[in-house]
Parts: sequence; C-alpha cells; structure tokens
Amino acid sequence: MTIKCLAFDLDGTLLTDQKEIDPRTFASIQRAMRQGLHIVIASGRDKNGTAFVYEPLGLEKGNHYLALVNGQILYDFEKKEYDLDDVLLPEDGKKIQQVCRKFDVEGIFCCGYDFYSYISESNRQKKREREKKYGKPMDYGLKKGGPHRNFIDLPYKEITLTQDINKVILVHTAQFFEDHLEELKKALSDYDVLLIGSDWLEIMPKGVSKASALRKICQRGGFTMDEVMAFGDAQNDIDMIKDAGIGVAMANAMDEVKAVSRYITDSNNDNGIGKTIDLILAGKELDLRAGNQ
Repeated sequence: MTIKCLAFDLDGTLLTDQKEIDPRTFASIQRAMRQGLHIVIASGRDKNGTAFVYEPLGLEKGNHYLALVNGQILYDFEKKEYDLDDVLLPEDGKKIQQVCRKFDVEGIFCCGYDFYSYISESNRQKKREREKKYGKPMDYGLKKGGPHRNFIDLPYKEITLTQDINKVILVHTAQFFEDHLEELKKALSDYDVLLIGSDWLEIMPKGVSKASALRKICQRGGFTMDEVMAFGDAQNDIDMIKDAGIGVAMANAMDEVKAVSRYITDSNNDNGIGKTIDLILAGKELDLRAGNQ
C-alpha cells in the first residue's frame, strides 16, 4: 500500500445528513490510523467547528492535520502549529459588498469567530419571518462550536472591515444560484467562487484551496500528493480530488466533482468512505487507482 494519508471533507462526505459519522466509517478510519495513515479533515469550517469530529477520532494524539476554511488555515496536531495562507483584505470586502448589493444577495463575512451579515433590511425581515415560521436560525448555525462566536448584522452601506476576512459566504435560494452563478463568477473574477451547496456559495482568495493545504501537509509529512487519497462532494473539493493520487467522489457529489475523480464510492449516508478505506486496507489500491467500481 502506497497511500500514506486520507483527507476527508466533512459536510456531505464524512458526515451523514444527520451531521454524524457512520459507526462503520468511524471503525474503518480507526483501523487506518492503527496502520499509521495520516488523517486530514479538510473543511470549510474553522477549528472549533470541527472539534466534534477530530476529538472522537483521537486526531489530537497523533500526526494528523486540519485543513480549515477551505485550506486557508492548516493546523498540525503533532506540532500544535498553525499555518495561515492568504486572506481577503478590507478593499476586497468593499468589492464583495458591491456585488451583494447588485444581486440583492446576503453576504456573510467570516472574520475568525465573528460572522458579519451584510443584507438589505427587507431581506433581513424575511429571514426573521422564516425563523419564526420554520425555525431556521438567523445565523445558519454558524454560532455553534464555541461560546465566543458572534453573528453580527452590518449596516447596508459600504463598510470597511478592519479584521482579516477568511472567506465570504453568499446565501440565497438554489434557483437564484442556478440562474445567476455565471454572472456572479464574472463579477467576482478576482476570487475563487465555489458552490458548496445548492443555496450556499463561498468566496476565497485566488489559489487558496484544500489542495494547497494538502501540498503543505505532504511537505511536513514527507510524502507526496500521489500518496494521498482524498474524499469530497462539492466544488471546494475539486482541486484536492484532482491532485490526489486517488481522488474519490461520493455518490451524492456534484457532477463536476465526479467528473474529476478517479473513483466514485457510495454516499455519505451509506458508509462510502468506510467501504473505500476497507478496500485500501485489503490491498485493492490498484483497483481504486484504475477506477474499478
């Protein structure tokens, strides 16, 4: 077996739709760890937002990693070190605010544990009504993960944010993004624009990705990208799936993710990751590299 590292996206990949790890998947990851494989959680979430995954897995006790905020922040558990890639600057924040106003879309500016909501008052009122009627939280669950996280409403005018902006989330309906995605990408051509879910778009600095974080991890760990197996389902997983030795798309992945993957496994709700790890541990690596289903 030449694979030295397993990298997992979380939502829609390692996590079921109930935001849990399938017990069978958990057991397979534990077997891989006992055989010395490095584990990487590669997520759009921050460190606190991934603790409910890495703590039960026991990643803090070994040579494992987090590739956070779509690869912008790397955390090395063994060395207890952070590595920060490029962030968005205040002038980027102003440009993205202009796009939010032009398309009448909510922008959430993620600055560490502070999440700034940039939205018209009429749309904010609609959010309040949805919260009352359907129980959908105004903060989209972003405050979960720690007591110091804040969801803050911004005035709907040009605002200069003095904090580093890790990323910006655009939230609207699935139909809106289906109709306007290409227009948005054109308006935001200075950035990497990634559709994470049907109603959730993320804006990152150019060139910052889960793949760029994995390349740093390879340097630290003394292995190559060809010795990495990476799993994902959305546009922010495409680069790492393309660059990994074995890129694996979930059955529930977007079509563009499946198109660049070497292997398609079962869904996040059907132990897709666990089944694929079991194949690697059973000596089926050549079949996976060949894409044999």
